[in-house]
Amino acid sequence: MVRKICLTTCLVILWTFLWNDAFPQQALTLEQCRQMALEHNQKIKIAQENAGMATDLRKAAMTQFLPDFGFNGGYMYTNKKLNLMSENGFLPVVPYTAISSDGTLDITKLTANDIVINPSTGKPVLDKNGNPVFQKYSYMPKESMSLDLRNIYTFGFAVTQPIFTGGKIVNLYKSSKYLEKIARSNQAMETSDLLYKVDENYWKVISVQEKIKVADEYKKMLDKLLFDLENLEKEGFIITNDLLKARVKQNEVELMQFKAGNGLVLSKMALCQVIGLPLDSNVVLDDSIVPSSLSASNTDITAKALSDRPEISILENNVNLANAGVNIMKSRFLPDIGMTAGYGWMNPSPYDGFSKEFGGAWTVGVVAKVPLWHWGERYRTLNSAEHQKKISELKLDETKELITLQARQAKFQYDESGKKLELTNRSLQQAIDNLRVTNDKFSEGMLKSGDVLEAQAAWQKAYSEEIDAKIEIKINETNLKKVSGELSKENK
Repeated sequence: MVRKICLTTCLVILWTFLWNDAFPQQALTLEQCRQMALEHNQKIKIAQENAGMATDLRKAAMTQFLPDFGFNGGYMYTNKKLNLMSENGFLPVVPYTAISSDGTLDITKLTANDIVINPSTGKPVLDKNGNPVFQKYSYMPKESMSLDLRNIYTFGFAVTQPIFTGGKIVNLYKSSKYLEKIARSNQAMETSDLLYKVDENYWKVISVQEKIKVADEYKKMLDKLLFDLENLEKEGFIITNDLLKARVKQNEVELMQFKAGNGLVLSKMALCQVIGLPLDSNVVLDDSIVPSSLSASNTDITAKALSDRPEISILENNVNLANAGVNIMKSRFLPDIGMTAGYGWMNPSPYDGFSKEFGGAWTVGVVAKVPLWHWGERYRTLNSAEHQKKISELKLDETKELITLQARQAKFQYDESGKKLELTNRSLQQAIDNLRVTNDKFSEGMLKSGDVLEAQAAWQKAYSEEIDAKIEIKINETNLKKVSGELSKENK
């Protein structure tokens, strides 16, 4: 068993040298790891793209307030000419004096030179339709009223400006702003989650590194004790059993070193995966575990969380978005009014006897669309939007309660880790003093080797617990920033 452990330890040491030669060391700080993670993480990139997309949609919605300019053109072919008359016709010749001021024909002003008079009655002769028979008619063949509109070309420029839409455009623009804010808040939330994950993996590596140092120091203590015990055993001052106990403990420490070495490799690989480096990168983290001092009251943390957390911002904007949706549904009951203007050309020209040339004219108009009857569809969609708004408000209230609880829990955890660090510091100092006294008493022959082994084990345990407490307060410190919404604002 001893040979296997020694061989394994040698292999670990050899592998460590080969690792350092094959992969150059890369020193990283916490801030560098955070920045690399933000640049590498796919979720952050997606959130950034979503935010950019929302910004462009907001800018697009802004253009709905502006007039719309357009050009249109067309061509139409028909296989027949347009005939305004089905047969030849005759038009009566009427003197100008018989036309009244309103443009109608005054029969009383017609003379015998104009109409046919019945000699026996002295009255005008009427046709079968009851119209007077005129003396003269003008012949109009139906071919003269034929229009060649078989090839029609149209071109024109037009501008359309909405005047009143019942608030549709305004609320559409507001909705786009809320969506942009939601996208930005989602980006901040993803950033907060990622930074917490980076910090957690970073401090885990630091923890393993520190515990390896403790294990190495513990190993040196055991080696020295084992050397002294071997000399004492040769002199006959102790029995072989005392020496075997020390060797067993030495084997346990070597196994501890081996496991710690593997743990360090795995923890570094986890960190590399988060920050976007190859898993076999030989990163070196040189950082001291010095907890920061956060002196915020429970009320401050809670209030800060309710005002700065991205989740709250997302839900608040969801409520605003739902309210804008309600206003859009209400606007469907109101008329839409717009103004149009343009200039168009047509060939054949209707402005010059349908001649084979382009003729143009200005057009200006106002268009209105008034909803009258919709079978209750708009009432139902309005009610649906009202329900959606209520759901959003309820989700916001629920999340505020959960975040309030989360903020207080995070503060309690941080305070508890601070108290734990204080106690582990005290325990470590006591373990150091106990080890010193035990070594002195052992040198004087007043204590056995088992007492020294026990004191050394207590020292190693106290040291490891202090490292755990320091790492715990570091992670809880990051968690407190995350819960309060401060972490999402870092690294900007």
